[in-house]
Amino acid sequence: MIPETHAIPAELGLGEDCYYLVHIFLLIVMKEGHLDSYGYNIHYIHWKGTGPKLLLIHSMGMDGHSMDQLAESMKSDFDILSLTILGHGDSDSPNTELPLDEHAEIMRNICTQLDFKPSVLIGHSVGGMMGMILTAKYPDEYNGLVLVDIAPFEMTGGSSRPEPPAFFETEKKAKEWLAERYPGFTPYYVKNRIKYAFKQKDGKLYLKPRGDTVRSGLAIDLWPYVERIRCPVLLLMGVESDLVTPETQKRMEKTVPDIEAVKVDGTGHMIPQDVPEKFEELVKGFLKRIKH
Repeated sequence: MIPETHAIPAELGLGEDCYYLVHIFLLIVMKEGHLDSYGYNIHYIHWKGTGPKLLLIHSMGMDGHSMDQLAESMKSDFDILSLTILGHGDSDSPNTELPLDEHAEIMRNICTQLDFKPSVLIGHSVGGMMGMILTAKYPDEYNGLVLVDIAPFEMTGGSSRPEPPAFFETEKKAKEWLAERYPGFTPYYVKNRIKYAFKQKDGKLYLKPRGDTVRSGLAIDLWPYVERIRCPVLLLMGVESDLVTPETQKRMEKTVPDIEAVKVDGTGHMIPQDVPEKFEELVKGFLKRIKH
């Protein structure tokens, strides 16, 4: 007998034989919440599937929802946790400058609290910087690392981009700013950003924190960590991005024992949001070839 709370509507024409399939589908839904990590309130999103565990950490200016399309597509085969780093979105903004390795430990502590032992870490930009630290410090915890348009580089601690407006009068104005700031974003991710990157107050849209309070503390020499990475690495580089230089790519390939470097057409730094289908294809290909 199907439990009343999970009863299948009669108008769907589905019998009890479909219950278990529907029940599994119902279980793999996006759950989000907050946990305290070393005194900071951290926002997380969890698609609790039954397969290998994937940890997603986003780029500067984004949040834990910025790889939703990947998670939604892969949730039936993987257990996926996405975290919002400090100074972004719905996580706390620190009152003091924190070094990058402390940011990484704050993220790891959330995994520990959720008893989530990642098999693979997928890190975009600063999320990948944290991924290099965590896979180097805890080699037994990770079977793979996906670096999305990131490798060690000289970080100035500032941003050369103009500040966004204090607020937007309408959703249309917010979309116009998004189109200028992120011209490659697909319609899915424009909607995603409107839904998750803004808060509404008095009829206006205000951007949630985008990393300004943490940027200055992120400068670090990552090469000592890269030299300790032993798990397989997939390095994705946007063709239109100059962040990972040819010299850096060569050094990465020489330093990391098992690394695959791929140039991704049709995008720059924002690979997951510009070309999400290609991003998913490359991630899936990497996941198939490694041991979980």
